[in-house]
Amino acid sequence: MAQKKPVHGFITIFTLTCSSGATPTVVGCGGTPLNGCHELAAFRNGTNDCVPDLKYQFKSVQVEFNYVCDDAKKVKNTITVQTFGVLVGAAIFGQVSDTFGRRKALLISTLGNAIFNWISAYSPDLFYFMVWRTMAGVFTGGVTVVQMVFMVENIPRKDRMWIQNSITWSPNLILFPFVAWLCHDWRTMSVVIAAASIATFFAVFLLEESPRWLIQKGRLDEARKSLIKIRKTDRLYDETFEKQLDEVLHVESEKHARSSKKAKKYTFIHLFCTWKMMAQSLTFVSGIMCTTFIVYSLMYNMEKLSGSLYWNLAIMGASRWIINILVSIADYRLPWFGRKMINQIAMVATLLALFIMAVYLYFGYDGQVMAIGTVAAVAMCSQLFIAKYMMVNELYPTAVRNLAVSLVSTMSRIGSMFSPQLFYLSDYAEWIPYAVLLGCQFYDFIVLSIFLPETKGVVLENHLPPKNKRIFGKRA
Repeated sequence: MAQKKPVHGFITIFTLTCSSGATPTVVGCGGTPLNGCHELAAFRNGTNDCVPDLKYQFKSVQVEFNYVCDDAKKVKNTITVQTFGVLVGAAIFGQVSDTFGRRKALLISTLGNAIFNWISAYSPDLFYFMVWRTMAGVFTGGVTVVQMVFMVENIPRKDRMWIQNSITWSPNLILFPFVAWLCHDWRTMSVVIAAASIATFFAVFLLEESPRWLIQKGRLDEARKSLIKIRKTDRLYDETFEKQLDEVLHVESEKHARSSKKAKKYTFIHLFCTWKMMAQSLTFVSGIMCTTFIVYSLMYNMEKLSGSLYWNLAIMGASRWIINILVSIADYRLPWFGRKMINQIAMVATLLALFIMAVYLYFGYDGQVMAIGTVAAVAMCSQLFIAKYMMVNELYPTAVRNLAVSLVSTMSRIGSMFSPQLFYLSDYAEWIPYAVLLGCQFYDFIVLSIFLPETKGVVLENHLPPKNKRIFGKRA
C-alpha cells in the first residue's frame, strides 16, 4: 500500500521559552558599577530604587520587564502556566484527531499556534505574555500530539525511525539559536514563530487525510481516493494497484460491517482495558514524565552553563542530531537494534552523565564538565522522546492510537510544568537537582525494562482486544 511522507511543522516551544526567559547579568544600578545580584541587593539595601543596568545576549522578557535576580523566578513560574496550556491542548486534540481526523486537527492547531504567538508579541507586561503564550501552548500541544501519529500512519514500517530522527526537534535546536540571534528580542521572535506556523498550516493543507484513519472510520471510498492520489503523487501507480487496493478494502469493509452494529466511542479508559495495556500505559506515562522533567529542567536553566546561550543551544542541537542520525542508520541496517534497546542505551548514558555532574558538584567543582554533561544528557534524552513515542504509536491500535499519544503527551507536560522550579533546590546544595534527575532516570530504566515489549517492525493493529479479554471498556 502506497504511503505519503507528511511534512512536519515542529514548533520548538522550549527554545522560545528559554529565549524569553534568558537570564541577564547585573552589571550596575543607576550608573553605579556592580557585579551580580548580591552586590545589587547590598547596594539597594531596601531604600535605593535604582533601575539595574543589565548585560544580556538576548532581550528576553526578563530584560524588557526588568525581572532580575530573585524576581526572575516569577518568569520561570509563568513557564509552568504556559506548559499547562500545552497539557490541555494535548488532551483535547488527541480526542479531536481520533474523532474528526488527523489533518483537521493539525490544521486547527497550527493556525491557532500562529494566531496566539503573533498576539503574544504585543504583550504589554508579563501577565498578558503568560496568557497569550498559554493559549498558544494549547495549540502547540495539538501539534505535538497529532503530527507523529499522522507520520506513523503514512510511512512504511522500515522508514519510521530514520525519518522521525532526521526531521525531528534536533535540527530546530540548531536553527533556532541563529534565528534568535537575528531576532535579538522576544517580540520579533514571537512573530517569526507565528510565520513558521502559518507556513506549516499551508504545508498540512496540501496533505491527504490519513487513509488508515479513514478506513478505521469506515469511510472506505475516501480512503480509496486518498490512497490512489498518494500513489500517483509518488509516481508508484500502476494498473494492478487498484485491484490490490480493492481487495484490501473489501476485507476492511467486512470487518467494519461486523463491528459497526453499535457505534463505538473510545475514551482514555480503553488504554487501560486489559492488565497488559494498563501496565504498558502506566509505564509510558511515568517514563515520559521522567524524561521531560530531565530535559526541561536542564533546558530551562541554561544560565547555569558558561558561554554563549546561542552556541550552547546550537551545540546541544547538533549533538542530538548526530546521535539521531547514528541511531537511524543502526535501526535501518540492524534488525536486532530495536526501540527498547535504543531506550535502554540512552537511559544508561543519561544516568552516567547525571551521576558525573552530581558527584562533580558534590565535591565543589564546576566548569566545562557541567556543560559537557548537560549536552550529553539532553542529547541522549532526545532518543528517549523519539523511541518512546514511536513505541506508543506502534503498540496501540488505530482505534485508540491518538488517544494513547495524547495521554502520554499530556502527562509529559506535568514533568515539564514543574521542571523550571527544580533548580531552586540548588539554593541548598548545587548537586541536589542532579541527584533528583538521576533518581527519575533510574526509575524509568527499571520499569521500561520490565513492562514494555519490543515494537520494531510490528504490523499496526486496528482494533482493541476482544471484550472477553478486557477488564474495562467492555461496552465499546
